[in-house]
Amino acid sequence: LRRRWGVDRGVFIAASTHEGEEQMVLDVLQSVRKVIPDVLLVLVPRHPERFARVATLAKRYDLSVVRHSEAPTTSVDADVYLGDTMGDLPTLYAGSDVAFVGGSLVDVGGHNVLEPAALGLPVLIGPHVRNFADISERLVDAGAAKFVLNESDFAAVLEQWLKDANLRHASGQQGLHFVESNRGAVARTVECVAQMLGGTVNPRKE
Repeated sequence: LRRRWGVDRGVFIAASTHEGEEQMVLDVLQSVRKVIPDVLLVLVPRHPERFARVATLAKRYDLSVVRHSEAPTTSVDADVYLGDTMGDLPTLYAGSDVAFVGGSLVDVGGHNVLEPAALGLPVLIGPHVRNFADISERLVDAGAAKFVLNESDFAAVLEQWLKDANLRHASGQQGLHFVESNRGAVARTVECVAQMLGGTVNPRKE
């Protein structure tokens, strides 16, 4: 997939986006393209019924749009790669360099920021993260993510990460370490509950 996108260009993914966010992300793309002309945006709306509408919106920016469902053999000339299929988000994350997790620039409450962090991507998060507030703040504290309050913040951080591979890699590694160090929460929770109940439980056998 990355070879089809172009291995020598920066790729950022905006995943699980909602109404109102795509326009902001496209504005950010236009801003960053002034400094990094060949950057590719992988845009993945949260709801399938909005795929066509988002494709039309991107074309209004005079951007070249390729849809994942068309299974293109190459997308090196695309400006926007639209993730318009179900179940492929992990693959699209894995092919990208930087991730923005949607539902956070508009007041939706955010979505799962651990998915891109687990793949070593530095993560951009908007201010509206009530559904994932604790985990978002902990990722930011770990150096694996950054909060962006508006389009200007978004463009500045994105440009920094796309231009500096070492900084991007370091942030991504912090995310990987954070996810790995917090694995096993279910087993630990079951063990605590079992101790409180005065028994023992091996969650791997349940």
